[in-house]
Amino acid sequence: MNNIPVDSIVFSVTYENYIKHIQNDKPEKKLGEWDIEDPKINLLKFGYTYLKDSDQMIVKKHYIDSFEKQSDGRYCFYFSKSEDIFFEYPYSRVQGRHYKNSIDLERCDRLSENEIKMRLEKSKNIKSKASTSKIKKSGILEPVKEELTKIRNEKFKDQPLPTAEQARKLIERVENGEDADAVVTEFYLEKNK
Repeated sequence: MNNIPVDSIVFSVTYENYIKHIQNDKPEKKLGEWDIEDPKINLLKFGYTYLKDSDQMIVKKHYIDSFEKQSDGRYCFYFSKSEDIFFEYPYSRVQGRHYKNSIDLERCDRLSENEIKMRLEKSKNIKSKASTSKIKKSGILEPVKEELTKIRNEKFKDQPLPTAEQARKLIERVENGEDADAVVTEFYLEKNK
């Protein structure tokens, strides 16, 4: 791929969050909550949604109008329009977000209807197994909390647990469409700076 300037953010979502937040545009046309370096903000014109556990499939393209800095210093973006776009992402797995050029991404071959269905089904099945595998004693299902705890225990077991307030923010970020692994990793990287 060419060394063309970056103009796109590629972010990963679970199947559940794709259905809930991405597949159909919300009226306010607002997405995300990311730590992005300020200089990059002015370069980003497109957002591409990478669907986790779908064999590297990109499912949506958003035309970014503007970014807004939230009170916690993270950014969300507003978009003018979006389109369903299904192709195999030619780079490494997206765990948080990647920055790429739209010209390179648009050159990727589109997937067939059958391939799209197969990959959506794969992503859906992996997610639903994970969410229903553990039910809390109270009988309430808390898949996001479970997932974050599991990732923290696997990757950062020697690190202190987040405070209740920090944990609430991490859960909220994942519920808003961010990748759980990326959220936990970013949290501990920031903490250890």
